[in-house]
Amino acid sequence: MMNVGLIGKTAILEPHALKLKENSSVNIIGKASVGSHTQLNSFHYSVPEFNRVELVERADVILMDNSTPHAFRLMQEMIKKSKHIFCTEHPALTIDECTELNKLANESGSVVQITNPYYFTPAIQWMNENVHTPAFIEYSNFEPGGTASESLYTMLLMLLGITGISPKKIGAVAFPGFNSSRFSNVRLEFNDASVISLNYGKLESLNDFKIRIYADNQFVAFNFTQGTFLCNNKAVNLDQYSRTNEFDHFVQTIEKKVKKNSCLEDYLIAMHVVQKINRKLMQFSSL
Repeated sequence: MMNVGLIGKTAILEPHALKLKENSSVNIIGKASVGSHTQLNSFHYSVPEFNRVELVERADVILMDNSTPHAFRLMQEMIKKSKHIFCTEHPALTIDECTELNKLANESGSVVQITNPYYFTPAIQWMNENVHTPAFIEYSNFEPGGTASESLYTMLLMLLGITGISPKKIGAVAFPGFNSSRFSNVRLEFNDASVISLNYGKLESLNDFKIRIYADNQFVAFNFTQGTFLCNNKAVNLDQYSRTNEFDHFVQTIEKKVKKNSCLEDYLIAMHVVQKINRKLMQFSSL
């Protein structure tokens, strides 16, 4: 039985806590909440409140969001104590901080997993197993809310199992639009000749999330917004691919039953890629 502690805003962590209760190998021992008194009372699940120091000492595993002050120092102390961490949001770390945490995690044996919800969906699982490479992959995601960096991390981590996230060449362009809309395109070229074209941003009245893949004798068209999934113009049967719970995978990683996925090392690689992309996009910031 793993003892789990929650650190962060209750509104963000409550859905995760409710899912955790479905895992028989997990025991939620308490939370260290961040937020106002009103926000704390919004957590209608009976979880005792602790200060962070005591909670970290008692827990084997910590779920945390980005609301905790001095997150790097907190993660650093937890990893030194061989605690395992599941980040429900992309950690607000610098590259140097992430590099140090990754080194510490490798030394201490701590498992640190970063949220990667799309990766565990049936559609992406099918793509990981069936898409031929090299391939040309066109990814379009125009959804309300979120920031450009969040969109990039979500897209890059989702594609871990198909091409990886270590391109040999990066190109990027961005254009402003009307009513504060913005379109960005990133082109990633890989050593196996695969190419990924990422289209994202905010366009008025557009909510669109789709992936199109062109490969040897293979054309894949997945429209997540409309819920249509085609390969060579035929419907793809996703029934054999159940949606994997991220935290269940995290627990299995700790138990050494599966390989690490979306770990700090993956996130660090993604951070370097995002940094290079943002440098490319800076030349369009005045447009």
